Amino acid sequence: MGLFDKIKKGIEASYSDEGPSEEALASLNPAQRAAYDANMARVAEAEAQIRGNHLRLQDEHAARFAARPLQGPAGEHLYGPAVYPGTDPKDIMGMNAAEQVEWSLDQAQAQIAGVFRNPLGKPPAPAGTPMSPADEWSARAQARAPFLSPRRAPTTITRIATRGKTQVEEVAAYLASSGLAGRPDLVYGVYRVPDRISPAMSGSEKGRVVEWDVVHAATSALAPAPRPEAHWFEGNEHWVARAAGEPSLLDEDLVLLYLAVAGVGPERTIGIARHLDIKGYGGGEGDSSTMWARVDGVVAFHPPGIAPGVYERMVATRPLDVAPGPPAGIHVEVLNWAAIAKVIHPERHKAPASPSPFPYLPSTPQELLLAHLDVVGINPGDCYSAQVTRDGPGDIIGVSEGAVFTVTTNMGPAFPCADGKARRRLAGATLVVLAYRDRPEYVEGRARWTAFERTAYQATLENETGARRPVEPPEDAGLPKALRGVLKAVDLVDTVMDAGSFGVPDDPPHRYCWPPITR
Repeated sequence: MGLFDKIKKGIEASYSDEGPSEEALASLNPAQRAAYDANMARVAEAEAQIRGNHLRLQDEHAARFAARPLQGPAGEHLYGPAVYPGTDPKDIMGMNAAEQVEWSLDQAQAQIAGVFRNPLGKPPAPAGTPMSPADEWSARAQARAPFLSPRRAPTTITRIATRGKTQVEEVAAYLASSGLAGRPDLVYGVYRVPDRISPAMSGSEKGRVVEWDVVHAATSALAPAPRPEAHWFEGNEHWVARAAGEPSLLDEDLVLLYLAVAGVGPERTIGIARHLDIKGYGGGEGDSSTMWARVDGVVAFHPPGIAPGVYERMVATRPLDVAPGPPAGIHVEVLNWAAIAKVIHPERHKAPASPSPFPYLPSTPQELLLAHLDVVGINPGDCYSAQVTRDGPGDIIGVSEGAVFTVTTNMGPAFPCADGKARRRLAGATLVVLAYRDRPEYVEGRARWTAFERTAYQATLENETGARRPVEPPEDAGLPKALRGVLKAVDLVDTVMDAGSFGVPDDPPHRYCWPPITR
């Protein structure tokens, strides 16, 4: 007999007596009966407390479940079961104290057994009927069909190859030569593909291939147009005033403010693109210890000569004191791709798993972007930005989990690139972001999207994106003024030491609104 069985047997024995008979209770003197009633009241109170604790845990678990980006099979695979493990709330209410303790022991025993079976905590592969990628895509298209907007426009993603050092200039040149610069009403947006190509070499991307996507609705060739302007907003600059605890700034919020001040609508905006820097640090040539991806600013593309002096006035008067969120009449949507990637593309140095363990989920962030455009029915002339991108800094090095060891690597198979050559790559996308002029039909479209993602994706992708998270207080908040200089000196030493040994940039916790102000 095991330890848990012995404990449960002892508990059962202690509670097996049904209690004294009516005759025995009647024979008690008043003092004994009072003591008995007091003991029974304490037992009832303890049972009620245990039931209350279980119900509280159930409620907390339900709240955590509602906050998950993924529900359904993928959510259970990633986070655990939707229902508080082992029981239903109705079952808890019917348990006596012994049954509740026994249930708790059963749960503990199952958890310990799980650790021995799976010491590394890697979740088991989900069961299901394998499908070909074509069948998976067809099934998702059929699931999406009832939710498609009747007003949706044709949508194309054109991928181009640039070099890291000149990527913005090359994107502007492509927009001019393709004629899309002269038809911003046909462009949803542009974005730097958040992948590191040829990651086997350490160092920057200055001389390496960097891909960009142009999302547009052009169905025929266009006449060449003048090269668009590209205004740069540095992420570490203090553009907007925010106090600790107030909502922080999305990259898109800042550019939308610039465009609103300039009186430039989406029909004259080509795109808002977060600018990524992905660099290898630590190891020697061909052996990077980390591949660090970060957003260092944002770029606004629009036709030339339509916002004279606005950018310069913003620079001269920053930090600007403006309300949180985008300007009035503009909606910004942020969708959590990182959660989906964890279950369908866990090894970022390889292709997405095929067949997919969860074929009802989109296989790429581009598929998610296009699905949102088609379901909400956004017109390109209303769209300021449509991006597959990322937010916070982080290591995008590949990770492979074996039965015993976890291996990090920047080596994987080669994939075709936009210039026609095959190269290795590391996938770095975490978000899909869209910004557009709002209309009543888009409010209806977002309701359709909510129904679609709950039904088809079994997800709430607005969860856990970190969008406009509260501004953190500075580390020296509350310290006497004399000690703040000491803390800054210590931080400077730490930064120098980090740079010498590893070199990863020490970014502020928030772009565009750091440090916080005092109101």
